Amino acid sequence: MDLWLVAVLYMAGLALITAEAFLPGLVMGLIGLGMIGTSVFFGFRHHWAIGMAQIVLAVIVGPLALLTGMKRMTLKSTLEGGSSFASDYAALAGKQGESVTELRPAGVVAIDGRRIDVVTAGELVARGTAVKVVKVEGNRIVVRATDPESKI
Repeated sequence: MDLWLVAVLYMAGLALITAEAFLPGLVMGLIGLGMIGTSVFFGFRHHWAIGMAQIVLAVIVGPLALLTGMKRMTLKSTLEGGSSFASDYAALAGKQGESVTELRPAGVVAIDGRRIDVVTAGELVARGTAVKVVKVEGNRIVVRATDPESKI
């Protein structure tokens, strides 16, 4: 096997093992390991120094790829770049709107021109009924029909 083909096979194997660290699934890692093993075998057939250099490089790159992949997969203690639903919906408390769909008990209402997913306290409310926001808990918005006759 030509020396350039040994190098390409080795680099492709390292690339697959590195990809395995970021996209776990075992198949790419096993294929990459086989490619590296084949490359090392043919590297030793060219010259013992080439085979040894390949082994040393694999011993350094393999664990580094594993550590990098493990760091990327761990959960962080805080969310970065996220937004809080509670601060957005807290302003809806006490506002009135109209049900766009039937609330059975969940559905959609229009408040200030915005379509918002809501729930009722258990009652069924017909479409087109005036509703009032009675409670906001995080991203859970509870409404009640303002006209008791409009229940289904």
